[in-house]
Amino acid sequence: MKRIACMLAVALMVVGFSYAPAEAQKASEKTEAGKEFPAQNPEAEAPTKPEKGPGSETYAHKSVEVYEALEGGEHYWMYTPAEPKLEKAPVIVFVHGYGALKPESYDAWLEHLCRRGNIVIYPQYQAHGLEPPASYAPNCATSILDAFAYLEDEDAEEARVQPIKEKFAIAGHSAGGVTTANLAADWETLKLPKPVAAMPVQPGRGFSYTNEAQKNGLIPLSDYANIPEDCLLLPIFSDADTTVGAWCARKFFADSTKVKPENKNLVEVRSSAYAKTPIVAGHRTPAAPTTATDMIDVFDYYAYWKLLDGLTDAAFHGKNRNYALGDTPEQKFMGKYSDGRPFEEMNVWKGDAKIDPDAEAYTPTYDRNGRPTKAPEEKKQPKSDDKKEAPSKTPGRKDDEEEF
Repeated sequence: MKRIACMLAVALMVVGFSYAPAEAQKASEKTEAGKEFPAQNPEAEAPTKPEKGPGSETYAHKSVEVYEALEGGEHYWMYTPAEPKLEKAPVIVFVHGYGALKPESYDAWLEHLCRRGNIVIYPQYQAHGLEPPASYAPNCATSILDAFAYLEDEDAEEARVQPIKEKFAIAGHSAGGVTTANLAADWETLKLPKPVAAMPVQPGRGFSYTNEAQKNGLIPLSDYANIPEDCLLLPIFSDADTTVGAWCARKFFADSTKVKPENKNLVEVRSSAYAKTPIVAGHRTPAAPTTATDMIDVFDYYAYWKLLDGLTDAAFHGKNRNYALGDTPEQKFMGKYSDGRPFEEMNVWKGDAKIDPDAEAYTPTYDRNGRPTKAPEEKKQPKSDDKKEAPSKTPGRKDDEEEF
């Protein structure tokens, strides 16, 4: 479901960057309330989904309705909340990874967002794998504006849920992560509502995790200083992304100079080697097809879903900000293994952190075959001006392939 066509292997995918690969943890390193855990526990089971709050399956609506329109690169799907229906709702645009031309690759996540009370628009933006990258953002904008026109049609036989354009957010994965940042920067030119939240997940411009490949990718880069100051911005990369690395996520964070420091963080999702089978934070982890429920896991519930839920809750409703921003315990928490040991927390850089996208190479903690890697010794960038300790290092799970 998370396929990436090989045809443009030099250019269009998801990028992220990571610091040096993870190392095995010392036996006494992880403690909780005085309890020590071993370096590994083959019997431990991965964290289960949260019972409530951001990332959980606590929903205001029992189902969703799906509408689709237009053709080619302007084609889109739109999810609206049902049972009960709403008179009006905030809007979240979700921009898929390269080649994921249908929503099935992410439909569990899309339904999750919709059942929380949001209109969700999924632009196809690529008619095919050879769609010119310069068309990605304009195609998305055409889809979004057509969806608004459909919802606001006064001649419709039945009343349709009205989009609250002042509550407009954008999220996307891989090539869609780059396009998310471009939409957030170019919203005025594209005649879109002003975005109040943007979350580029594992953004990338080519099928290689090196800084050079990402710098020379084919998807255009916008001027990210144009992202509005009040937009809540959360670029995310993972420590074992062999497809796109971290350069783009770092660049969006560094170049979004207008965004207030308190309104943005840079986040690294980390792998874990505690259980019998490593749980690897690879490029495919954001995909969430309903036909493969085993792919919906700790990374969805505690990372991508939780962070976007918290970010949009904060932007739309003024609540749950601590689940998405601020380097808080709630933001970083990734659940607990069955024996009580906490899963590796996310690393967070606050908005005042000095990040140079070109300062260091990205080395995945795992290779494509799931083998741990070892990075060369190199100086780490400070996380923020308050001199937090450098990101900790640990291994992970899922094999990473060049597909969504």
